[in-house]
Amino acid sequence: MSTRDSTTAAPDADPTDPQDRRFDGPWLAALAAAVVGWTLLYALDWAFLTPSTPVGAAVAFAHGYLLAPLATATLLLDSLSLAERRVADLGLFKWIYALAALPAPPVAAVYYLHREWLRPDDATLLGGP
Repeated sequence: MSTRDSTTAAPDADPTDPQDRRFDGPWLAALAAAVVGWTLLYALDWAFLTPSTPVGAAVAFAHGYLLAPLATATLLLDSLSLAERRVADLGLFKWIYALAALPAPPVAAVYYLHREWLRPDDATLLGGP
């Protein structure tokens, strides 16, 4: 529960103020961890496991129903954080990347390249919270 009342915030509040940001977080680190985990589990599942075994089912569940949605959510949260800080707005592309990342999280690499391409010259804008 927040102690700050959102109705008292000024309408022209500075978006770079950390107290006014809702989407701050270590989204790139979480996205990278989810994509690497998904890739390793998917490769393990594809190369060595069969779906009819309990281990195969557990690994398929982990990469399909846990890590893929996690990667999608962190991708969306990172793009929302960039837009909230007025660093870069991916617009419709964030939803395209999210839909593509749901079945195949390594699409996040393309998202990251797009994100870096849109990055302004001022490196302090992409700093952490």
